[in-house]
Amino acid sequence: MAQRALLVGINDYKGISDLRGCLNDVTNMRNILKTYLGFTNKDIRVLVDDRATKENILYRLKWMVKKAKPGDSLYFTFRGMVLRFVTGMETSLGTIWMN
Repeated sequence: MAQRALLVGINDYKGISDLRGCLNDVTNMRNILKTYLGFTNKDIRVLVDDRATKENILYRLKWMVKKAKPGDSLYFTFRGMVLRFVTGMETSLGTIWMN
């Protein structure tokens, strides 16, 4: 069974007050996945601050699910301010909706 994770953290926002702790949350979650759940570095993708764009997040979500099979472990977390967008992503397992 495969394991894949996408961890997104944004502390640095342009034009509004920055957050604190989001990157720490991502680092802590990465350590938990590796230490307690058997994930390896190649199983985990991390996007932080200016690299955590909508396009990059969707690209990495597609990476995460494109070869997924029943029984695989997939984990996604976002730490930051929530800005709403809706998209449907077609996968071999069906459509994944995020909003």
